[in-house]
Parts: sequence; structure tokens; C-alpha cells
Amino acid sequence: MTGVSIYFFAGDFADVLRRYEQGLQQVYQTHNEVARLVFDLLAARKRLNIYSFVTAERNEERPIDGLRIISLGAKDYAGTSLLQAAVAEDDAEAIVAHFPNMELLNAVAAKRSRAAAVLATSYNRTGIRSFIEKRKIVSLLNNPRFELVSNHCLPATRQLAQLGVHPHKLIAWDIPHPFVPSSRESKQLTSRSSFRAVYVGSIAESKGVADLIRAIARLREQGLEVHCLLAGLGDLERMRALGSKLVTADLLNFVGLIGNTEVFSEMVAADLVIVPSRTEYPEGFPLTMFEAIASRTPIVCSDHPMFRPVMQDSVNATVFPAGNFRALASAIHRTLTNSALYAQLSANAILTWEALSGQPADWRTMIVRWVAEGTASPWIREHLLRTADAGVGQSG
Repeated sequence: MTGVSIYFFAGDFADVLRRYEQGLQQVYQTHNEVARLVFDLLAARKRLNIYSFVTAERNEERPIDGLRIISLGAKDYAGTSLLQAAVAEDDAEAIVAHFPNMELLNAVAAKRSRAAAVLATSYNRTGIRSFIEKRKIVSLLNNPRFELVSNHCLPATRQLAQLGVHPHKLIAWDIPHPFVPSSRESKQLTSRSSFRAVYVGSIAESKGVADLIRAIARLREQGLEVHCLLAGLGDLERMRALGSKLVTADLLNFVGLIGNTEVFSEMVAADLVIVPSRTEYPEGFPLTMFEAIASRTPIVCSDHPMFRPVMQDSVNATVFPAGNFRALASAIHRTLTNSALYAQLSANAILTWEALSGQPADWRTMIVRWVAEGTASPWIREHLLRTADAGVGQSG
């Protein structure tokens, strides 16, 4: 029986399986697909190890025959010795590294196992140190040990190719989305004294949360009240303190982690969804953006490099320069005071969704095909970046 190991950054995957089997709401949109992948691989008679790096404690569970869930117990990203030890002892024939930790990738590359790197990241920092880091990651991903390199959605995957990762091993991935814009009516702006906004993601400076808080304070000074729900974990105390200092605490509602269905409901009920990521934040095209588009609530977002190919100012979003809270305040104000712009952003969600749909490969299918058939798989070859981009060029 072939052994397969998948290394995830974080997650309680025993709980993910329990929620899936009981039909309960998952915290993250991806988790039902993780559960389906587990059952697909077990049905294919694979012996499966799921590793989770950052977890509350270190333990091992065997909830289903053929499945081990290993929680490594790291407290933060720096606990790399745990990864090195786990990979060194791993006897799986196929390994999927599902986050771009250099120690993890180096450890996997040193094994004789077949390997794939499946990421959701981008590389946007500038300077000598960042240049060196990019050269290292490209060299590592080009190691022949990694048969397949995949990144979330086309912008981040194309960026890897631009940095020098061989396109013959690159695939853009995505998952099925439970919410679609065609199921909702477009929105119109209604005049009132206060508005509701939603932010979903890590509560961190690099995600633009401090910029958002400062923008809300500036808008209050200008006479526009924007109440913002912030869903996610991170530097909660510091961001709450910033809100208190700027006299905006009553406008901020930090709710922590909430279920994915609840996240979408909050987006639908809001007047704006705000995605203020700073340029240096290493994300791909985030699932939050898909949910925002599906909600048909107008989006205010930064000009993060991964957003630029899709989110166009005054077309399907109001776009501001990343890291500039004054520009963010202006973008929010412009959207909430221009009824024609507001209606256009909501109406264009359908076109944005159509542009995004059908391009990336299905994440679960990609992993199952790679495990079972390797890079000789016709399905894998069909979805390689060079094939997809050649098809785009021919159709244009």
C-alpha cells in the first residue's frame, strides 16, 4: 500500500473530519475539500499521513483505518526542527509540502520520495535580502525532486514562472466555491447615517488592519460612520488598543474565528468588504476575495500585486495604494457616496466571477492524479501553466 504524507501549516484535522462526517460548518472554506481528499486517497488504498505544523499540542490520532493525523505542536513559524525531524522519519513514497517553509522544502527535497509543493503564497518584497530569498526558493522548487509545483490561482502561479520556476512543472490550483454571485441580486446604495463593512483574515499589520482602523478614524472625522466587523485571529490586543487610541473602538467588532457560512452571511449583510493587504503580505489570490465577489457586496481593496490582474479600479472594486490609510479612507468614502459606482461594482461581480472561473485546476483532483499517475498523467499535463497559457494565447 503506497504511503502519502501531506504537510499543512496548521489545522485540527481530526475535528475537520468530524465536522465533515456530521455535516457541520467548517471554520475554513478549504476544510471540506481536505476531508474529501482524505476519503479519496483512502478509497484508492493509500496509506495517508496528515501533518499539522502549528497546533495547540503535540499528539497523534488514528481516527480512520489507514489514516494518521500528526500534530507537531509548533507554537509559531520558527519551530522548524519539528518539521525536519518529522520529514526525516517519514517513510511515505509521495510527499506533499503544503506551505513554503524553506526547512520543510529542503527536508523534503533531501528525501528519495516523490514530492510536490502546493502553495498559496506570493513573493512581493523588494531589496537585496528579498532578492536572495527569491533566488533560494526558485532554486529549491526547480529541484528535480519536486515533480509538481502548484500555487493558488493564476496570478501567484505566473509570478513563480516570472521568478524562474520552470513552467513545465507549474499548475495553478483552486477549490470549488460554495457561494456564487449568480445566486444573489446586485446591490444598490441606500442613503443613511452609518454603514457596515467586513474584513476577514489575519489581524495583522501586514494585512492592512492598522490601515483600516486609521481609515475608519479618518472617516469619522469627516462625518462618515463605518462600523467594521473583523473576523480572524492575530494581533488582537494591539489592534484593539489602536482603535481605542484613535477613538474608534465603538466602530470595531473583533469576532475572532467564525464559521465559513457565517463569514459569507456577514459579507452579504454588509455595505462593503474591505481587503487592505499590504504589498509585502505573501498571499496568492485569497479565498476571501472569491467570497466577497460571490456576495455581490462592493469591494474596496489594495493594489496588492496578486489583486492587480483581476481587481480593476471603478470596474469591479475601488482600489487604493497599499499601505496608505488616507487613500483607503478616500476609497471607502468614494464608494459609499457614489450610488452609480456602488451599483456598477455590485453588478460587475458576475463578469469578474466568469473571468476567474475555469482557469485553475481543481486542488483535490490534482493531488489524487499526481499521487496515482505522476506527472505522466494526461490530466496533469493538460493543466500545466505552459499549456494553459498557450491556450490563452491561441484563443486571443
